[in-house]
Amino acid sequence: MPRSSIFTLTKWQGHREEINFSYDCERFGTFTETLTLPVALPDQPSSDLARLIDLLHAALGVSYYKAAAAQEISLPGFVDAPKAQAMIKALYTQGLAEFFIRANLDYPPRTEFIFAENTHQDFSKPVISANEKALIAFGGGKDSYVADAICARSGLTTELASVILSDKVGNVLQGFSTKPLLLARRHLDPKIRKIADQGAYNGHVPITAINVLILALIAGLRGDRYVVFANERSADEPTLQYGNLTANHQYSKSSAFEKLLSDAIKEAGTTNPHFFSILRPFSEIWIAQSLSHLPEALAKFSSCNRNFHIDGRRTTRWCGACAKCAFTALMLAPFLPPAAMTKIFPGNFLDDESLLPLFRDLLGLSDIKPWDCVGTMGECRAALWQLSQGTDWRETLIVKRLLPDVLTRQDTSALAREWQTALAPAANKTLPEKFMEAASCL
Repeated sequence: MPRSSIFTLTKWQGHREEINFSYDCERFGTFTETLTLPVALPDQPSSDLARLIDLLHAALGVSYYKAAAAQEISLPGFVDAPKAQAMIKALYTQGLAEFFIRANLDYPPRTEFIFAENTHQDFSKPVISANEKALIAFGGGKDSYVADAICARSGLTTELASVILSDKVGNVLQGFSTKPLLLARRHLDPKIRKIADQGAYNGHVPITAINVLILALIAGLRGDRYVVFANERSADEPTLQYGNLTANHQYSKSSAFEKLLSDAIKEAGTTNPHFFSILRPFSEIWIAQSLSHLPEALAKFSSCNRNFHIDGRRTTRWCGACAKCAFTALMLAPFLPPAAMTKIFPGNFLDDESLLPLFRDLLGLSDIKPWDCVGTMGECRAALWQLSQGTDWRETLIVKRLLPDVLTRQDTSALAREWQTALAPAANKTLPEKFMEAASCL
């Protein structure tokens, strides 16, 4: 099926706790998504809030745009916003790289963006961010817990917030949390499922961009100063690299996109909250080490995506069959003894022969890296090498079978250096110093 001609962002309308976002697709007609917030909109939003909602309107659109992957996108409200334009172009191209490639569409896509005049009026005075609260994105996994711990040690008052697609997902997330969650609910247009039989394209969307803007809107309505996400430095590694062509499953978690999105939020209004990723200087290995010091989190967290299907969880905390399960066990094992690991996972994943193909992918011993939110090949190899240095894990299947293959690609001195590098934070100019100081205490 060829790409359609045009996709248009038509309008959004808000009332109390709900906002309706409408789109028009040349091939499949109109779509409307409803967002339910945990806090009410003012009757007359300020221009800062209106422009933030405009950004969210654009980000939510990727879920409907991909149905026909139009060659032209018409967006109202951004003609005077160069930072927003740059973010939107990146979102609909690099952010959808995985989608285009796996749908066998040309990539990079030749997509034209048409930006129209901004018609919003400044109906009310902006809400000034007067408090030192941080609204922290919570996804149930190790990163969320470490982010919250750093914020707490910095002296900030924190609340956790999640974006859900069903009440069942909300219940699962609340079960993984040690604190009450603020929940924002997306109600996807039901037509998006029905058109699958009509030849609609489907695939991965840059969900983190959507979630950032929803939480930024909630924080803006509440007057919170910070919106904190937990995207780490390993999110910058491409999933696929072939010549000059790269695609990153985690593009909307990358430092490059974070800069674009942060700049667009600032451009939208000076009273909008400050967004950043608190784990950006840190590796997955550092994060796992920090999590190992948080017993409450170890008893509750889960990084398995099969818990979060719209119609309910598909597993009991860990499925034991996906790249996220394998990766999480590999990261934690260097810091925990087997007895502690068996309290978290339903079995010894490092001794599970059925997981060896996934571990090979994670370690760069195959042709592909998993299309999933996992760490770098270097981190995985360093963790495997570290497991071989002690008595707890050196006899596991993963070490005996796969370390010899890794050593044909990197020698022990290189792996030792990789391990030490992973334990140290990288230089970072975007993270406020007080958070770096708090992180050093974990």
